[in-house]
Amino acid sequence: MPLLNREKVLNGVGKAVDAVNHAADKTGEFVKEKEIDKKVEHAAEVVGREMKTVGRNIKQTFSDNKKRR
Repeated sequence: MPLLNREKVLNGVGKAVDAVNHAADKTGEFVKEKEIDKKVEHAAEVVGREMKTVGRNIKQTFSDNKKRR
């Protein structure tokens, strides 16, 4: 006599998979509705540009310090 009823376990796993799929669908709908993907892309572009600016400023600062010596 098995300790676990196979059918009950498979039914429970099936319900868990359905719940996860439903949550994933809702998340996808939310991302599309709020245009989060576009906002994240834009934020990444802005951060990239600003990182380049900071890099140039640091480079300029160090080159100015070398000239003063």
